[in-house]
Amino acid sequence: MNRSEIKDFPISRLRIELDKDGCYFAPDTRGMLNKGLPPDMLAGIEAWAAVRIAGRLTHLNMERWAEQHGLSEGRMSVLFRLRKAPDQRLAMNELALGLSTTPRNITGLVDNLERDGLVCRVPDPEDRRSVQAQLTPAGIEKIDALWRASVEAQTVVTKRFTKDELKQLRHLCLKLVQLMKEEMSR
Repeated sequence: MNRSEIKDFPISRLRIELDKDGCYFAPDTRGMLNKGLPPDMLAGIEAWAAVRIAGRLTHLNMERWAEQHGLSEGRMSVLFRLRKAPDQRLAMNELALGLSTTPRNITGLVDNLERDGLVCRVPDPEDRRSVQAQLTPAGIEKIDALWRASVEAQTVVTKRFTKDELKQLRHLCLKLVQLMKEEMSR
């Protein structure tokens, strides 16, 4: 994602209002969906649209923040994952699984991090056919410097929720993930 994509995201044009129950909704989205959708489907599709907008904006914000620190969101995620791993190393397939991405994507991310001197590839001590990614001292220094700033950046918005709202937000997001996993496995 490049800087212009982040800057051009039409969030400033997205109108959000409160309905009669005090719940946020996007009038333009609701108006578009009201045309041709049965009323019993409207709530689910409207909620789905809100999740998509929130997900896109969350990704753009994380990408913008990572870019300010010379990283992409993906490379920053690899560094964080490696920093929390034993010996700051993981097999490439473990990284892919842990970050819910493909091995091919991990290879590209590690290539870039290796080029920047933040990660190196090392043989897996338990499987000579496997390669692991390991943080270099420069990688450890970089990610440790970013850790606190990252946590603070991620909590700027969530500080404005109550503990109960955060619990419910987490629950509903993970319920959505669980239900999608179930549907995908059918």
